Amino acid sequence: MAQEYRIAVIRYIVGKLRDVGKIRIQKLVYFLQWIFKVPFGYDYRMYHYGPYSDELNDDLIVMQLNKQVRVEADPSGYGYHIFPGSEAVTTRDDILEKYSSQIDKCLEAFGKFEPNQLEVLATLHFVKDIAGVSDKSKVIEKTAMLKPIFSKQLIEEAYRELENIRSSVS
Repeated sequence: MAQEYRIAVIRYIVGKLRDVGKIRIQKLVYFLQWIFKVPFGYDYRMYHYGPYSDELNDDLIVMQLNKQVRVEADPSGYGYHIFPGSEAVTTRDDILEKYSSQIDKCLEAFGKFEPNQLEVLATLHFVKDIAGVSDKSKVIEKTAMLKPIFSKQLIEEAYRELENIRSSVS
């Protein structure tokens, strides 16, 4: 997908949520690409807060420079807020029409989760689907090794939640 289309989809998400953090946007776009099959073409790698795309971050920087989004540091000193910017995104509406159903379903499925929950969900997905670990107990074990800050019980609950979401999408 061309950058202008990716930017249009990201701006659509930010416009719907009105205030989204960097972790949340990274994970929502990750799920859009991998579960809801929106062909962003982003490469993801495991990072501090789960799967992360440098290209997505670059697109956010371009959007910030073009005033299509506003990025502000959280006053607490932890994280960022991304708001709709003063400039519109100019693109053909067909890209939003084509993917708006998937975007809305993704936001409905994953938009309710806090960033730390999205981090666990995305890491579970990454371990299972990108890294190719198929056994449930090994997926949970590997995720617990990658995310030692989270309890095994929380990771197991997140695994069940992810499987429920995936089965509702298929």
